[in-house]
Amino acid sequence: MPKIRVFADTNVILESFRTGCWTAISNHFAIETVEKCVEETLTGNPGDPRHVAVSPAALNAGLAGRHSVTRKELATLVLSNPSCGTLDDGEKHLFAWLFANKLLPSQVIVVTTADKAALVASNGLGWLDCMSSLEDLARKAGVGRVNLDALALQYRDDWLSSIKTKIRLGIIP
Repeated sequence: MPKIRVFADTNVILESFRTGCWTAISNHFAIETVEKCVEETLTGNPGDPRHVAVSPAALNAGLAGRHSVTRKELATLVLSNPSCGTLDDGEKHLFAWLFANKLLPSQVIVVTTADKAALVASNGLGWLDCMSSLEDLARKAGVGRVNLDALALQYRDDWLSSIKTKIRLGIIP
């Protein structure tokens, strides 16, 4: 049986490395992303205490796909869905690639992000039900309790469920 395709943004990739979940989730799922998220994952300020150093080899070994995004794809996304214009670069590129390739909504493709603005934008695109937490992916991949407990709040099921509910109720516009 083929692996479920999971499209991950920069922050989810960094959190999976920080908490030691990357290998398990990348073995269990077909993790894909866009070049901008790879670039963001591998850069940053090493002097920042929150910086997560990611080995390019470890990142590439766990990726089932790295996709390039054109300026036309970015423009098409933002012109079609103005709320996407305010997204961070990584999320904007990821959504542009998914939008251009018409992969969502789908029951077999999952997108994971911990960015509230991206979740609001995903609702406008009809993709909110395709969004999953890193905690859910890690649990399904067999990650142990210690690693799951290390996940920051915005990568957890409860947080995502709460945000989805607020978006659906119109509390978060």
